[in-house]
Amino acid sequence: MTEAARPNQRKYRLSADWQKYIRSITILFCLSLIGLSLHALDDALVTREPDWYHVGVGEFLFYVALIYYIVPPVGLALARRGKIIGLILLALYAFQAFYGAGVNHVRHLFGEFQGSQLLPTIARSLGIHYAPYLTGHGFLSVILNMAGLGVTPPHTHTLASDVVVFFNIGVNLVLMYQLALAAREGWRQRNPAQVQEP
Repeated sequence: MTEAARPNQRKYRLSADWQKYIRSITILFCLSLIGLSLHALDDALVTREPDWYHVGVGEFLFYVALIYYIVPPVGLALARRGKIIGLILLALYAFQAFYGAGVNHVRHLFGEFQGSQLLPTIARSLGIHYAPYLTGHGFLSVILNMAGLGVTPPHTHTLASDVVVFFNIGVNLVLMYQLALAAREGWRQRNPAQVQEP
């Protein structure tokens, strides 16, 4: 790295706006993770979602922990160090938490138990036969169903779980907005010559 590049990188890392966004993102991510954990517990213990995939409750919660308690926190750690890849990982997490553990739940309240058809359509067009793996294949079954490749059996939710879901939707919408602002600030800091002075 040249000497000329170092000041820009330091400015990027120590930007007051960047730090402000990262503080907000950290708080929102923690709130989102708490909400998502409550949702996962409700799915496991009340809705009995593990039964749909032919896995145990403990096994289901372990898989959920692998998905949400490893990669997203790594993304947050990278973002706090000024890495754009961290924002990307957090954005993927926030979208999954917003859609999978939020919007899909709302659709269930209105009797719509089929997930998004985007991935199933892509898989069919590529000749991928995933249906045999939707149940009885442990982690793979959980991942495929969380990705919206399966059809959820008709079921009901408690009022408490509904409150948690609407909380999750709000938190993750704000989280995605803050991530977009942070990404914009990161681009500005990395490309100062392209940012028009006011």
